[in-house]
Amino acid sequence: MCRTRLSLLLAAWICIMPSMTSCDKETTGAIYGGDSGFAFASPVLYAEVSEEDGGFLEVPVYRGIDGNASQALISFQYDASPSGTEDPEWTDADPSGIFSLVSPKVTFATNSCEAKARIRFGDYGKLKTTSKYRMKLEISDAVSPSKRSSVIVTVTKKLVFKKYGDCSYFDECIFENAYNTEIYKAVGEEIYRVMDPYYEGLVAEEYAAEGWLGETPDYVEFSCDGNHINFKPFATGMLFNKKHMAWAYYPSDYIWGRDFSKYDAQNKKLDDKHFQLYAVYCLPSFQYGYMNDGIYKIDITVK
Repeated sequence: MCRTRLSLLLAAWICIMPSMTSCDKETTGAIYGGDSGFAFASPVLYAEVSEEDGGFLEVPVYRGIDGNASQALISFQYDASPSGTEDPEWTDADPSGIFSLVSPKVTFATNSCEAKARIRFGDYGKLKTTSKYRMKLEISDAVSPSKRSSVIVTVTKKLVFKKYGDCSYFDECIFENAYNTEIYKAVGEEIYRVMDPYYEGLVAEEYAAEGWLGETPDYVEFSCDGNHINFKPFATGMLFNKKHMAWAYYPSDYIWGRDFSKYDAQNKKLDDKHFQLYAVYCLPSFQYGYMNDGIYKIDITVK
């Protein structure tokens, strides 16, 4: 193996970490209750929108099987609070004019227990992938016994990726050589994905043969703000000592005992075909100790 000389340095500190869990906030199914009246399936709804949606988002509204009213009245409010604010500032209209309710009247077909409230998003090009858009729909009257009279809809812009080219990927912490793969770019955004960049190298450089191969990432994603690059932590697929997954962290995201933030500026878009990432390599399952000097370069060159 080329990298059996990798060593582990643990910072001199005591780590007390709370349990970390992830929460799937997608709607898991209708919880409508009652034989009459109207209701939403859930108090929250998360949706991604793209150009393929044609500028409309549909929110289900339900009617009890014994209900005879054919039309529900829906009100619309938009959260105009600054981005990142938890407390909403509800207004009767979207100040930017992007989102609106097509009609306050939702009509049910004969013998149907479901209809759709339609939200229009007028200018898809104005939506930002880094923003979340929040709005609230509320049933005005004839609410079902379930009391699901309102739903908060959080909308994000869906990323659509197209192939940007073939590229070489060299991670100087893990590999001795560069390996060829594909790179994709989000339409209209400076967001890139290098596809499956680790598996081939981990096999070629004998990690797999020695039992050091874990689950490799489908892609490594990074974004550019001008010439500056940012990325979220990602697993490399290399199992240190056949046990601990090696992760790559953006330098200032590593906060467990040593400050690597001065290396943030090294993450650069050198030109349209050359990207340079600098990452701190650590082992989350081993109390976040960093590997060797911690900081290494990833070179991505589009051919």
